[in-house]
Amino acid sequence: MATWADLDGELRLWQAAGEVPTFWWRDDDTEAPTAELDRLIALAERFSTPLHLAVVPHAIDPALAPRLDAAPLVHCLQHGFAHKNHEPKGARASEVGLNRDLDLQRTDLAEGWRRMLEAKLPNLLPVFVPPWNRIADKTLRALPGLGYRAVSIFDQRPDDPVGPPHFNGHIDPIRWKEGARFAGEEKALEQCVRHLARRRSGEADKAEPTGFVTHHLQTDEATWDFCMAFLDRLAAQGATRWIVLEEVMKDDQHG
Repeated sequence: MATWADLDGELRLWQAAGEVPTFWWRDDDTEAPTAELDRLIALAERFSTPLHLAVVPHAIDPALAPRLDAAPLVHCLQHGFAHKNHEPKGARASEVGLNRDLDLQRTDLAEGWRRMLEAKLPNLLPVFVPPWNRIADKTLRALPGLGYRAVSIFDQRPDDPVGPPHFNGHIDPIRWKEGARFAGEEKALEQCVRHLARRRSGEADKAEPTGFVTHHLQTDEATWDFCMAFLDRLAAQGATRWIVLEEVMKDDQHG
């Protein structure tokens, strides 16, 4: 487990090496404007931090695009198709898993992208975010042929990633078992410090920004408080940079 002092210490090591660690922010499960979404966007705007919304395309509220037009820091990614589990009982949930026919998956993903375009979502990026952060290798290999330029799941980028470049999440402040609730400051900070240390030492790909993953619709007050404190701490340090995913997608050599 880690503390704020551990985070400060890790950032000082980056600074001593003359390097600035990059971060990116992904929030999952958007379908419509809500009070929680307004709160999330307000938090991003308070710290001038780019925010990437993983939008579920199946039933996008027509009011979403006008709301996001007023939020230029927000970028949109595709979050599956309907966020529906297609794996058999006993298997871990996935919409794009091993057991579903690949042609059916392709049909859903193409239709999902069409609906994202039809909804006129601003700052739309061809990045696929699988629900539950699970995706079969066969689907990963199919993504470039469907026009996706990147994929985002959770945990350290593999050394030899399948399919398009991976820009993953590494910090999730929510504990999901037995209902969504705050995982605790020490656990969330440990995820952050661990990935930063691995990047700095070369154990993880230094070019992959450290991903902060939130879920505005499942966020309790303790988690909101942590998000505020985390963004504030990094802003106060002045030794990090939050990026728009598109800028690293252009230069990434993986895949």
